[in-house]
Amino acid sequence: MDILPVNFKVLWFCGAWKERKDDNIVVACLHFCYKYTIFFLIYQFTIFEVIEVIRTRDRIDELTEGLFLASTYVTLCLKYANFLLRKNDVSELLDCLRVKMCQPRNSTEKMIIETHNRRAKWSTLSFLIMSHATAMGFVITPILEFGKDEWTLPTKSYVPYSVSEIFPYVATYLQQTAALFYAIMLNVSFDSLVYGFTIHACGQIELICRRLTDNIRASVNFQKESSANASIEECIKHHILVHTFVKKVGALFIWTVMVLFLFSLIILCTSIFLISKTKLFSIEFLSLILYFSSMMMQIFFYCWYGNELELKSKSIANSIYFSNWTLTTSRERRSLILIMINSQKGLMFSNNRMFALSLDTFTWIFKTSYSAFNLLQQASN
Repeated sequence: MDILPVNFKVLWFCGAWKERKDDNIVVACLHFCYKYTIFFLIYQFTIFEVIEVIRTRDRIDELTEGLFLASTYVTLCLKYANFLLRKNDVSELLDCLRVKMCQPRNSTEKMIIETHNRRAKWSTLSFLIMSHATAMGFVITPILEFGKDEWTLPTKSYVPYSVSEIFPYVATYLQQTAALFYAIMLNVSFDSLVYGFTIHACGQIELICRRLTDNIRASVNFQKESSANASIEECIKHHILVHTFVKKVGALFIWTVMVLFLFSLIILCTSIFLISKTKLFSIEFLSLILYFSSMMMQIFFYCWYGNELELKSKSIANSIYFSNWTLTTSRERRSLILIMINSQKGLMFSNNRMFALSLDTFTWIFKTSYSAFNLLQQASN
């Protein structure tokens, strides 16, 4: 777990990831049972959320209350299935970042890698903390309202039995709390995995820029044509590796990101609607504010780091241009021109240029959600 350790430790805790097979058959059996218990818990809760949405389809206020959670869980189930079915592809991505040319060679390069590691860790932890704070609001609300005429549960979900007695109520309360806890752990890990890989791609591009500048300087100062040219050729291979890595990340995750962006329109719209209907500064109001903020942070991180990747990939040409490239040999210049041409297009996560991870997409999602909220408000009135 040397790359994105927080993500893979959380996934390991949830039973969704392990790099080595267990030699002990008892441990392997327990891991299998634990993994599919969580899998069943998440999918069963999602099915009940969808049933609740269908049951309340004619009542807008109740429909919106269930819709934002149902949309979140349906998206999570798609991410979960995609990850479990394509774990070998994730292992290949990790292996791409472990090759020799991707490793730091001096203190400056080590600092570059550590800076990007910290960014990935900070992004994951900040999103995880905010998401758990949101869940605490949902979990605490029924406790504060305990003793009233009707007992409430943490979430608006279909329950196929009566919870008027204490035992079934407590069992359902704990089941929903567990579903919220594991859903947050998995959801945050899957999302931050995408922009974690994006941050690492940015770090590798920064390494390429640094090495190109150093190699050109070495060629000019010491006139070591053969070694400098070999180093520039290695930078070309490194650049191709980063391109391949980004394409693999896109092929693995872009369709789940596309589904997330589509569902986020519903989630943000219904969240704003529920906030507008909730008593100001109540626990429920604060929980919804945190939920809305978590969703905004989730989408913003996707778009921000996707935008950073595009800008960073185009900066390779600038690094070459502002170096002493005019003093290099003709063979070295041909190699540098090849890198510059490849970097002009920039790297971008998108599905045929649709749902690109960029700040323009973030703005579009926010505007569309607000427009949908206005329509929902009019329909409610």
